[in-house]
Amino acid sequence: MYDLTDYADMIADRVRMDAYALALKAVIKPDSVVLDIGTGPGLHALLAAKFGARKVYAIEPNDVVHLAREVASVNGFADRIDFYQDLSTNVTLPERADIIVSDMRGSLPLYGKHIPTIVDARERHLAKGGFLIPGRDRVWTALVDSRAAYKEMINPWSKPYALSMEPIKQTTLNSWSNVVPDRIRARHLLTEPHLWTTLDYFSIKDPNVSNSGIAQRASRDGKAYGWLVWFDTELIPDIGFSNGPDVEKISEVYGRGFFPLLEPVPITEGDTINLSLHAELIGDEYEWRWHTCVRSQDDPDVIKADFEQSTTIARAYENKLISPHISNEQPTLGTDGEVAVFILGKLDGETSVESIAQMVYQAFPDHFSEPSKALFFVHEITQQFKS
Repeated sequence: MYDLTDYADMIADRVRMDAYALALKAVIKPDSVVLDIGTGPGLHALLAAKFGARKVYAIEPNDVVHLAREVASVNGFADRIDFYQDLSTNVTLPERADIIVSDMRGSLPLYGKHIPTIVDARERHLAKGGFLIPGRDRVWTALVDSRAAYKEMINPWSKPYALSMEPIKQTTLNSWSNVVPDRIRARHLLTEPHLWTTLDYFSIKDPNVSNSGIAQRASRDGKAYGWLVWFDTELIPDIGFSNGPDVEKISEVYGRGFFPLLEPVPITEGDTINLSLHAELIGDEYEWRWHTCVRSQDDPDVIKADFEQSTTIARAYENKLISPHISNEQPTLGTDGEVAVFILGKLDGETSVESIAQMVYQAFPDHFSEPSKALFFVHEITQQFKS
């Protein structure tokens, strides 16, 4: 869950916010119905109302939605914005929206349930001929000479106090990191940017992306440390932004993905580099696979590097280390657990949260310093387990 500091960073990011505001202003008409998915503190919903939307529906699972409701009231929009504390996939609106605005990306658009949520929203909530904001994201990749990004990942495991941490180092090299946009710039690229995939939110159905056909020639000499992956977005036609390494004014909210090689590889201009990059949504998280093959420009039969990497390897290794400890645990129920069990027993669809909180405060007087503490605890439990 985001906290207010995270939301503040998003609002302060003028590259992101100005583009979203321009896109909303361009498409909203006086009779528009707008759906804001993941509204957070409600800024997109507030802008939609400010720009004249007839009705705005704002959905957010986080408790910040209560503050968003207050902010809407302070600005005089309480009668035009309806807030829902839930996931959009659980909500049925009283009408379809002409415009759906959202930003559920992480540092890359392939993040969590972003795409399944968009597909559901498009099919159940969007009116015919309506707008999706964003409309599409394009994801790019290039081989990079960035010792700093590589070292940042492996330095903690590079023989601290002359001790080998090799198993952890290898696990780390089968994961990817979010690098701040300024860390890798255009001068670090060893190949031209290659379009890995286009995520067209008006038509996309499959959250998984696979591309085995990326073949490039090195554009200069250098040393390859990994792959940079970034995206640019089209919110609506002619309005968007990019987080590419050649962009001067960049969004601070989104990073870039750095997918390391298993070891640095000397590159000569003209070398052939083949990349297979795959992302598969498993549960709530993406698992990534990347296969890199570098062939010499002097002799195509000479393979300078051939690396198969996967976050599945990293996760399997972590599970191998952790699972025996989990299996052998013999946990007992703590006081918070006892209170949670008590609360769950009261969820009958008729008893109010306030009434349950009063019962909890009476049953566990030593656990809560004041009734409001019990009320918030009950609220957290009911939000997690309500039907």
